[in-house]
Amino acid sequence: MRRSAPRIVPRTLLALTLASSGLGALALGPAAGPAAAAPTAVTVENGQALTPPMGWNSWNTLGTAVTQEQVVQTVDFMVARGLVAAGYDTVTIDDGWSLGHRDGQSTDFAKTAEGAMQLYDANRNPVSGTDGTGFDVTSGHLVPDPARFPSRTVNGRTVNGIEYLSWYAHSKGMKFGIYATTTYTTCQGHPGSLGHESTDADDFVAWGVDYVKYDDCPYGPQITGPDGHRYYTQGIGRELTRSIYARAQDFRRALDASSAARNRPRVTLSISAQPVHTGIPYLLAADDPARTDPVVVAAGTPAYEAPGYAPTGKWCGQVANLCRIGGDRGPDLDGVLYNGQLRTALEYPGNVRPGSWNDMDMMFAGWLYPYGVYGTTDNCTCHKPMTDDEARSEMSILAMMAAPLISGADLRTTADTRHTDQGVTWTTGISDSALAIYKNTDVIAVDQDRLGKPATLVGAPPDGPTKPIVLKRQLADGDTAVLLVNQDPSGWQNITTTLTDLGLTGPGYTVKDLWSGATGVFTNTVGSWVAPHGVALYRLKALPSTVPAAVVGDGRYHGISAGGTGGQALEVRGMCAAPDGSTTDINTWWDWHTSEQWKFTPNPDGTVHITDNCDTPTQVHGTLTGGNGAGSAAWVLNRWDPASPHQKWRVMQNTATGALIITNVATGLALEAPQSAPTSAVVLGAPNPAAPGQAWTLLN
Repeated sequence: MRRSAPRIVPRTLLALTLASSGLGALALGPAAGPAAAAPTAVTVENGQALTPPMGWNSWNTLGTAVTQEQVVQTVDFMVARGLVAAGYDTVTIDDGWSLGHRDGQSTDFAKTAEGAMQLYDANRNPVSGTDGTGFDVTSGHLVPDPARFPSRTVNGRTVNGIEYLSWYAHSKGMKFGIYATTTYTTCQGHPGSLGHESTDADDFVAWGVDYVKYDDCPYGPQITGPDGHRYYTQGIGRELTRSIYARAQDFRRALDASSAARNRPRVTLSISAQPVHTGIPYLLAADDPARTDPVVVAAGTPAYEAPGYAPTGKWCGQVANLCRIGGDRGPDLDGVLYNGQLRTALEYPGNVRPGSWNDMDMMFAGWLYPYGVYGTTDNCTCHKPMTDDEARSEMSILAMMAAPLISGADLRTTADTRHTDQGVTWTTGISDSALAIYKNTDVIAVDQDRLGKPATLVGAPPDGPTKPIVLKRQLADGDTAVLLVNQDPSGWQNITTTLTDLGLTGPGYTVKDLWSGATGVFTNTVGSWVAPHGVALYRLKALPSTVPAAVVGDGRYHGISAGGTGGQALEVRGMCAAPDGSTTDINTWWDWHTSEQWKFTPNPDGTVHITDNCDTPTQVHGTLTGGNGAGSAAWVLNRWDPASPHQKWRVMQNTATGALIITNVATGLALEAPQSAPTSAVVLGAPNPAAPGQAWTLLN
């Protein structure tokens, strides 16, 4: 929720509202039936938002001055630059799109000194409404501002400027969203939908709207109840007698009814209300559904608070697809870190499931202040743009929490985003590097994971605002996403965790760094040096189940071949005539070549020593010995030293394929044939289950 002067906002005031815009998410997810919910919760049954919605909202960049032309420019940019293909499929217009009155009146409605709609009694006398009484005398339909959203002709039919944008978005393979409120007035003082739910919902469906962002702005005087408690501003009239829960449910049902009547898809509903209003218990109607809702009742209602208000994380998922769980965020990363909305998101995991998502507000990645250049014409830190590291952090945290990915950046071309002021010309258009961050398919896949389970905190909560945090998230295919977050804005941090801390019990995990693309294997510690306000985001996949290899201790000599080599065998380079200390290679398998035969003998400490079958003046059952680092040779020595970890190996067998994985104890590196040509060297390499040359099969 945001409050400022309605319609035309002075530049200085708009700058403040942009930094604290009260809107939350937008966008729309693919249609699908609701998934199984938590035991006491019920997913809103409109079949929408199976995964967290993705898209763009006009507020952060364009505010109340948004125009039809700007939205068309945004749609074109998002299509042309690959954002729609990446999943950002919805554009939403925020507050301020309509005139200040409905079409049943010719002038804007009267307001009180506090900016609330003036209510009246049955005799048309003005009333304060603070006792829950009073009537809204406005009537008719919402009217798009014709100066900014002119009517257009589509297929020979004249449509209003909002219906035109809906058609235009659909023609480009996108969806379209609009803004409304549960209250008499919107946050910018335009007509709200309270008392007009059926009319507004039917208009939106008729216009082809796919998504509604439903805010809550109860203007009015501060209220002190007969109980002596000061309730501050809670609204007037029906805003006081019907809970946010009930008002949102009314509107969602009106949308569903209109969709059914017009045989159109149901509409995604986002509740953008901040959990700052508590209601007034003694004014809440006796039949308000929040009073008996089992989820609200089970959560409990604090003193001086009415059921069905804050926090939305307790109940919102039953009446809407998206649920704002915190206040308005600005462009600083702190708003999404642990002392910001992350802690709240972690508190309400039960509100997250297919069809219901905790909304952590619009993204500021790539956003630039529209009314000045930070560091040149404007120095307010509230307008400082995120660095690319911070943008990656914001998106990573949202992805881990299964939150909607709704951009508030200026997604238009450089020519369309040019500004001039105080002799300075600049563009607010998103940079190529920020655009690449938005389009990271690996990170998007985490956010959109169909299991719909949000991340949990690993270890104790941070004991300071700059202390690191670790999050883990279970994914549908059995993988685990792990996020290391450096909350310190000025210093690098070495952040580590262990597989035990993560609750992972497999023999090891392949890992992909989702921002750098680097891959590797974790067998114990997961960690990295992380930049200030930066993150490291990993996707871990369990290595195949392994058991101690059956060849260990069987007393026999075996030929072994590396994958991808066409059946060539590990041998002593130069065969049994090779000198002591010879290296190894791969070569054609001959079952009578004793230089290609190896015995696996267990050691008392559980490791294995591996010896060849040579018995010549120069090769006497040489022991396979590992080098000192990746790429170093594997060689054979006639001497067996039980104290040398370089001569000890761990030999495990993949239960699915039967392949042997042979790892050197001293280095943790795997025995590998990286090349397939005959006589190619056998070396030590970083463990990689995808490397065929590290999978050894028995030849006899």
